[in-house]
Amino acid sequence: MRLAFASLACVALCGCSLFMHSIERPTAQVRDAQVTAAGLGGVSGSLRLDVTNPNTFGVPLSGIDWQLAVGGNRAATGNVELQQTIPARGVAPVSTSLSVSTSDAIGVVRAVASGSRDYQLDATLHFSTNVGQLDVAVHYTGTIGGGIAGF
Repeated sequence: MRLAFASLACVALCGCSLFMHSIERPTAQVRDAQVTAAGLGGVSGSLRLDVTNPNTFGVPLSGIDWQLAVGGNRAATGNVELQQTIPARGVAPVSTSLSVSTSDAIGVVRAVASGSRDYQLDATLHFSTNVGQLDVAVHYTGTIGGGIAGF
């Protein structure tokens, strides 16, 4: 009976230690963002990130929500669903397309026409882990004609 109790206690403690192990938050850096096409249907572009996973296990990236502001005013928002696992203790390139509707593209053009040249790209990366969703915020600023080609 004591052996069974000791075995059960050992299993319980080992199981708890698995859940008590914290997940370190991944980080991301914007490598590149650019407009790839513009037309009557809006503007499309691309976003390239380097995502670093400090954990000893792979972390699945499930999506990105993003917002573009020009001159401090929201110009466009969007979201992208992904299925990419960032490897353990590694850095992975993440590339995705961004679509800006015609109505939002008009807002960007108006802001630029009024003299605004500064932009901000804010994104939230969503990681689906075994213990729940983990979100990582990314903020990137630049000047039109500078870092984000075409914006």
